[in-house]
Amino acid sequence: MSDELRVHLHFTMRGRFPLRLLDLMFGTETLHYVEYGYLTPLDLAIGSATRRARAFARRVSEKGVTAALDHADSVETRAYDSVEAIEVFAGGRVTRPKVVVRGVDGAVTAVRVHGEFDAGAFTDALEVTLDARDVAVRRREGRTLRELLG
Repeated sequence: MSDELRVHLHFTMRGRFPLRLLDLMFGTETLHYVEYGYLTPLDLAIGSATRRARAFARRVSEKGVTAALDHADSVETRAYDSVEAIEVFAGGRVTRPKVVVRGVDGAVTAVRVHGEFDAGAFTDALEVTLDARDVAVRRREGRTLRELLG
């Protein structure tokens, strides 16, 4: 990775079935979607997702970002000029925290956060990282039942 890692959102999932373990790595120049595992219902029941997410985070901290990216199942990289907005949903009574990346091309990537998460601190860190970029960073509070159904 040629740019410096600024914000690392750890232990998120996307997809329906199979769920995919994914970390978002925000560098000074690009955003990386880093997939490092698929999850079955059995994985979720026995806590395999948490163990695998911790192992990946350990690899990042011990061996560095490049080694972690080399170990990942897949890595998708987006330049910030292709990102229109990042929305941070704090979660609510019936929803998990979620981060949505909206591309200028209309592409949307949404991840549900399963690890520890402070929406305010995360949003603040993104705003600092993306300050010089034309990317909107918006924080949203928990969603209402009407929003979920609507």
